[in-house]
Amino acid sequence: MRVLAVEAVIVPYSSLTPAPTTRVSRTIAIRDDQTLEQLHEALRLAFGWFDPHLYSFWVGGNFWDRNVPHYTAPFEIEEMGKDALSARTPIREVGLKKGSTLAYVFDFGDEWRLALKVVDTWPATAAAYPMLVDAEGIPPPQYPDLDEDD
Repeated sequence: MRVLAVEAVIVPYSSLTPAPTTRVSRTIAIRDDQTLEQLHEALRLAFGWFDPHLYSFWVGGNFWDRNVPHYTAPFEIEEMGKDALSARTPIREVGLKKGSTLAYVFDFGDEWRLALKVVDTWPATAAAYPMLVDAEGIPPPQYPDLDEDD
């Protein structure tokens, strides 16, 4: 069993998810027998997003790419089309290794985008995974106050 260190960096996308003024990233260590669903939960908590929403991962790092394997919330499989796979898939079955990239979208309405990259791997220990191993910058709030009249 191996551990993958997955770095996640916020990618500015829309006016609903304003760009942070500095780089914001989190690195999560997760065992390869754990699932993308568990990685999603670790990312959600690491970025301070408290309200659960739909999410998906795309292998290769291109958001909304229908030509690559994409993994989504298990309860959303039918809505995402015949090619969608469950995020309950173990990470080792996705075939990730050092240097692999994924695109991750959290909350299809506000569309928080994260660029994910496997930055390291090592043999698993008895530690509890997933775990936050590095954090840079302060993430914007999940629901930014866009009312400029206050």
